[in-house]
Amino acid sequence: MSPSKPLCERTAHRWLVKLGWTRTILRKGVYMDGHERADVVEYREKVFLPKMKEFERRMARYEGPDLKRVEPNLLPGEKELIAEFQDETCCQGNDHKTSAWLQDGQQILQKKGRGRLIHVSDWVEEVNGHLVVRDAGGIIIKQARTIIYPGSNGDPYWDCEQLIKQVKTKAIPIFEEAHPGCQALFIFDQSSARAALPPDALKAFEMNKSNGSKQRHQRDTIIPDNNPCPEFRGKAQKMTTENGEQKGLQQTLEERGFNVSGMRAKCSPVCPWENNNCCMARLLSKQDDFTNQVSMLETIIKKAGHECIFLPKFHCELNPIEMYRYRQVQKKTFEDAKQAAFAALDSCPTDVIRKFVNRSWRFMDAYRIPLSGKAAAWAVRKQKGHRTVSQSAMMHLDAIVNPT
Repeated sequence: MSPSKPLCERTAHRWLVKLGWTRTILRKGVYMDGHERADVVEYREKVFLPKMKEFERRMARYEGPDLKRVEPNLLPGEKELIAEFQDETCCQGNDHKTSAWLQDGQQILQKKGRGRLIHVSDWVEEVNGHLVVRDAGGIIIKQARTIIYPGSNGDPYWDCEQLIKQVKTKAIPIFEEAHPGCQALFIFDQSSARAALPPDALKAFEMNKSNGSKQRHQRDTIIPDNNPCPEFRGKAQKMTTENGEQKGLQQTLEERGFNVSGMRAKCSPVCPWENNNCCMARLLSKQDDFTNQVSMLETIIKKAGHECIFLPKFHCELNPIEMYRYRQVQKKTFEDAKQAAFAALDSCPTDVIRKFVNRSWRFMDAYRIPLSGKAAAWAVRKQKGHRTVSQSAMMHLDAIVNPT
């Protein structure tokens, strides 16, 4: 006897469970979360959140069920600030499924190869959804997105040099064309590639004890205000000798007033975690001019008249582009995979991206309260359509944490 109508998906799932099948996540490994690590929290609370609070005043908001635009409160001479959230993602020609229906004890033997790689670097924003230029009919004519196909016979793998090129030749010019009279706030995740310093950056652990020999030439600097000897603060310091040799650790520190007689140049294999004065390299590396250096990426963006900030580590919830989810589709060739990737990247409506951005702002507001971890996630879920966590959500949370 055949059924009068096809089984719905929910009924099929129930029968699979009754027959001994389990929806199983095919995991690749374990992710160790450092979300509440001391240094991460310090950056979030003391650097990122205060700066974002200052930036937020100059941004338009999209609030309420209809995501109505609320104009920013600009002071005379100020420009509207538009946040541009950047991230990268990878997909492959024959991506594996992440879950499957399996019987007890059953396992799937997956292919070793996942096909050619498709790497995407893109931005999202609240105004247009993506960092694009549209014509009068709303058709995209320019976009900041960059797609490469790295591999042994393909493009080079993504690195800081390519990101900087994308920012200089695509992101900044396209933003200025799409939003004349506005200023961009480019927001990046923290990584070694994005935080790369220029070739002449100050790096104490790459210096020798003595002058000259095989060591990289580093730029001249200004002795910082945290130098313990007041008479040297604010003075210019050349990092090369009169004959053009790179100065070593000993002379550099002595010119700042340090007595390093008998101190070793570097610890081996590494410096003790709790000691800041264990060796010359550690001592010099703690000086502000060595510690607080601006990355190449930030330098280029600020030179163009825009702003740049890096998200706290392990805080993907603060980047709305991370909320994108792509549905797997059947694909037979690499060309099919590319077309599927293009379609998926453009499939998210602008209103949905605005909701993603609002969700990220709600997390920022929750961290300012301050909440952390699961408490922040719970409070954000209770409040939708706005950029802040409501008082009612906080009252609910207080009732749970402190029941009478």
